[in-house]
Amino acid sequence: MYDSRLEVREAVTGCAECGEGGETSTLDPLVLARFVPNYQVALQEPAPEPVKRRDEVRSARLQYRRASYKTEPDYGNNAKELADVQASLDAVKENHDLTITGIYITGYASPEGSVAYNMTLSERRAKTFTDYIKRQNSNIDASLWHVDWKGEDWEGLRREVEKHPGLLKQDEVLAIIDGCDGNQDECENQLKALVPPTIYERLLNEMYVPLRRNEYRIEYNVRNFSLEEAKQQVRTNPKLVSLNEMYQVAGSYGKGTAEYNEVMEIAARTYPDNPIALSNAAVTKISQKDAAGAIALLEGKRLDATAKNTLAVAYAETGAYDKAKSLFEEAVREGNADAKGNLEQLVKVMEQL
Repeated sequence: MYDSRLEVREAVTGCAECGEGGETSTLDPLVLARFVPNYQVALQEPAPEPVKRRDEVRSARLQYRRASYKTEPDYGNNAKELADVQASLDAVKENHDLTITGIYITGYASPEGSVAYNMTLSERRAKTFTDYIKRQNSNIDASLWHVDWKGEDWEGLRREVEKHPGLLKQDEVLAIIDGCDGNQDECENQLKALVPPTIYERLLNEMYVPLRRNEYRIEYNVRNFSLEEAKQQVRTNPKLVSLNEMYQVAGSYGKGTAEYNEVMEIAARTYPDNPIALSNAAVTKISQKDAAGAIALLEGKRLDATAKNTLAVAYAETGAYDKAKSLFEEAVREGNADAKGNLEQLVKVMEQL
């Protein structure tokens, strides 16, 4: 009966029941109009970052002569690897907006050989690599350098094996790796004993190679930007712009403008695990009548109550009422005020189905 109307029809007949006229009138307004919800979503202002801490994480896969731990720039592909390391450091050192707070280097080895030998090997290679890079960057405070080593990288080996679905007996190889909680030397022997021997040969020549590496992490602080500086940085190097700074940049353009929408999307891409960044971008999508786009941003992510309310509205707008109801209820339990009113409206909508 929703969206129905009531008509009054008048018919005039003569004594011989001949039609002499008539009129039809429609009563206004609708007798039972369909309820149209007005769901509420909210933007959240991100808290400022007192200190903007960032880092760059890279791997240097140097080549070494057999049983050697000496860093040789002219050996194999080492010149390029070392140049990449230096370029990473220079990018931070030469940016006056950044201040290096620490450089952390960690050495890893592949499993061939004994556990004790590989632990020592990863230590020596990490230390010689660090010493070499330090000599090239003597202007960096010595106290900022930190070196560590982990020996054999069995977790990394598992990841490498998973990348090679064509490896014979891949499941058996993975089972050996997964069961290797104690004696890793024995696990290595089990891999060597696999038949045919080409399995171990592939492990040794293809999957062990990327495990022999030094990982390095450059930690640094970023100075705060003025509004005009942030407007430039958000498009050239958004990682250096805090979420709060992005929010201020977006607001300076005015809600609904193309620039506002663009900055909100940049924020969500730059901080893909931040519920506030995701929710604000999703609110922007909803305002553009793009509920599906809002769902794509939020679905499967870790959300706070406000973001759950936003996703629930997007579900409701696309007709996924059961999903919307469940999320509204979660958001209500977590204290979101908008979700309470939205849930009441959704119930009315569902009663009309």
